[in-house]
Amino acid sequence: MRQEQNDSNNNYALLFQSGDEKALSFFYHEFYPALVYYSFQIVQNRPIAEDVASEAFVKTWRMHYKLDSYAGIKAYLYKIVHRDSIEAISKEQKRAQSYKNLLPPVNTDSPFDNMVRSEVYRIIHTALKDLSPACRRVVIMHYFEGKTTGQIARELNLHASTIKSQKMQGLKTLRKIFTKPLLWVFYICIKFFIVFL
Repeated sequence: MRQEQNDSNNNYALLFQSGDEKALSFFYHEFYPALVYYSFQIVQNRPIAEDVASEAFVKTWRMHYKLDSYAGIKAYLYKIVHRDSIEAISKEQKRAQSYKNLLPPVNTDSPFDNMVRSEVYRIIHTALKDLSPACRRVVIMHYFEGKTTGQIARELNLHASTIKSQKMQGLKTLRKIFTKPLLWVFYICIKFFIVFL
């Protein structure tokens, strides 16, 4: 019985290697629940674990011609899930850190200072919508994420002069928005109103 099972598994492995989609379906049903569980033990997030497990089958299928045994396919799936789960954690931590960096730090400023800071923060984010997508992305990466021109150029696969140009164009547009007298009137009105509360 055990030998028959091993033979059947290895037959599916050979079919998998030849590109038979029924064999892919067999391995999917055989390993998907276990791979989700394995990933979940690392990432502690069910939707991410499901995505990682599903993507592992896509990546394994791309390499089907190199995999000729049940044990080899199983090992390859677990290797991918482990690597991608670790990578998913790293991405989530970076995303959380970026979000944390966007939030104003906790401080002991007066309520007025906090209110003005919050309103300026809102105005900046509203103003960013007036920038072109390319300029907006560069301005956010440089001023909000703290990346250098070189880092942005490498990440976006663009020349450093292009990044500088987009940054300058973005700042030029923002300056026009922020030099509107209405912003100063807003600040003075709030300052005056708060003083008499």
